[in-house]
Amino acid sequence: MKNTFVENITAGSFSLLLHIVLLGLFVLGMDSQSVPISIAQPEQVEIVQATMMDETNILQEMVRQQELEDKKRNDEQARQNLVQQRLEDTQKELARKELEYQDQQERAKIEQQQRETKVKQEQEKIAKLEQDRKQEEIKQQQAIAERKIAEEKRKKAEQERKVAEEKQKQAEQERKHEEELKNKAEQERKAAEKKKQLAEADRKAEEDRKLQAEKERKAEEGRKLKAEADRKKAEELKLKAEDARKAEEARKAEAERQAQIAEADKLLQASLASEEQERESKRIGDVVNQNISMIQQRIKRNWLRPGIAETGLQSTLRVTLLPSGDIKQVVVVKSSGNAIFDRSAESAVYRAAPWPQPADPKAAAALRDFQFIFKPE
Repeated sequence: MKNTFVENITAGSFSLLLHIVLLGLFVLGMDSQSVPISIAQPEQVEIVQATMMDETNILQEMVRQQELEDKKRNDEQARQNLVQQRLEDTQKELARKELEYQDQQERAKIEQQQRETKVKQEQEKIAKLEQDRKQEEIKQQQAIAERKIAEEKRKKAEQERKVAEEKQKQAEQERKHEEELKNKAEQERKAAEKKKQLAEADRKAEEDRKLQAEKERKAEEGRKLKAEADRKKAEELKLKAEDARKAEEARKAEAERQAQIAEADKLLQASLASEEQERESKRIGDVVNQNISMIQQRIKRNWLRPGIAETGLQSTLRVTLLPSGDIKQVVVVKSSGNAIFDRSAESAVYRAAPWPQPADPKAAAALRDFQFIFKPE
C-alpha cells in the first residue's frame, strides 16, 4: 500500500511538471511569433562622389542583404516548426501520462478493495474459529462432568458390590461356624452315648466281677477316670488349637482382602490422575495451538516483503513474551538462508505485538516461550 501511494505521488508530480514545461514552450512559441521580423535596410551611403559608386556593387550588396534576410526567416520558421513539434510531442506524452496515472489510480482502488475484502474474510474466519473453540470447550466440560458422574456411580456400585460380597462372606463364615458347633455337639452326644454304653457294660461286668477284689475294682475305676480326664483334656486342647488355626486363617484372609482393596484403590486413583493429566495437557495444547495459529496470521499481516527476498523462504523463530503480551525476545532458531528475510520476519513479530493472552493461566504460561515456522507464502 505504501509503494502504491509513492507511485501515485510520483505520477502526479510528473504530470504537473509536464504541464509546466508545456505551458513554458507555448509561451516561448508565442513570444517568438510575436517578435516582428525586421528587414534590414541597406545602409545609406553617403554619396560624396556619384562617380565613385559602382552600381554593380550596390546590387551585390542588396542581394547579399536579401539572402541574409531569407536565411533568418528560414531559420526562424525551422525553429518555430521545432517548437511546434516539441509542443505536440509534449502534449502526447502528457496525455499518455494522464492515462497511465488514471490506470494506476484504478489499480490502487481495486487493490485497496481486495485488501479490505481479505481483511474482512480473515476477521470472519477468526471469529468463527473463536466460536468453534468456545463450543468445543463447552462440549469438553460437559463430557468431563458426565464422565465424573458416571465414575462416581461406578465407584458407588463397586462399593455396594464389595459390601454385599463382604456380608455374604461373613454369613458364609457364620454358617460354617454354626455347622462346626453342631458337628461338635453331635460328636459329644455320640461320645456320651458310647460312654454310657461302655459304663453300662462295665457296670454289668463289674456286677459280674463283684466277687473279685474290691481294691482291684476301685483301682480300675480310678484308672478309667484318669484316662477319661486325659482324653477330655486332650480333646479340649485339640479344639482350642483348631479354633486358633481357624482364627489365624480368617485374620490372614481379612488382611489379604484389605491389601487387595487398598491396591485396587491405589491403581484406580493413579489411573484417574493420569487421565486427568492427559486431558489437561491436551486442553492446554489445543488452546496454545489455536493462539499460535492466530498469532501466525497476525504476523503475516504485519510482514513487509523485502524487495530482494525470494519466494518460498521460511525460518524458525523462538518468541519469548512478557505477561502483558509484549515481546521480550525474538531469536532465529533456523535461518532461511536470507538474512534480510530473517530480519523482516523478526520485525513482523515485533509489529504484531502486544498479543492477547489466553484466559487460562496454564495456557498463558505455555505461550510465554514457544517456537513456530514463519512461512508467508
